Amino acid sequence: MEERNSRSADVQHGRDETQPAHSLAGVAVREDDVEPAKAIRFIAILFRGMAVLMILLTVVQIISGVTGTVELSVGVLFAEAVRLLIFAGLLWGAGDLAVLAIKSHYDLRATRILAARSEYMMRLACVANGVIPPQDGRGERDT
Repeated sequence: MEERNSRSADVQHGRDETQPAHSLAGVAVREDDVEPAKAIRFIAILFRGMAVLMILLTVVQIISGVTGTVELSVGVLFAEAVRLLIFAGLLWGAGDLAVLAIKSHYDLRATRILAARSEYMMRLACVANGVIPPQDGRGERDT
């Protein structure tokens, strides 16, 4: 009964141990196996923000060129607008590459975790079948 009360208190405080805290590529992982990538995510947001500012600058430049009192060549205005839009697209693409780097890092990390778990399970099965000798606590095989 006391265990049930302790469990309900943990659930009320958001510490439900049956639910994994993190999941990478659909696999539950421990807190220690997760490495935050906040800096790269911030860089992605920064690049995308600069791309939006470049697009706004393009709009302001076109409005200024059309409504200005000084004569401006349409070709020059068009070329500047295209140049700014291309640069904005490159900035947006850099932000997408940063997000891709984060996601590929998560997939690689999940693969390493799964490989370590598989190796551990195979070692347990081989020790149980007598194929390999058991290891002591330091990771050395008993002879």
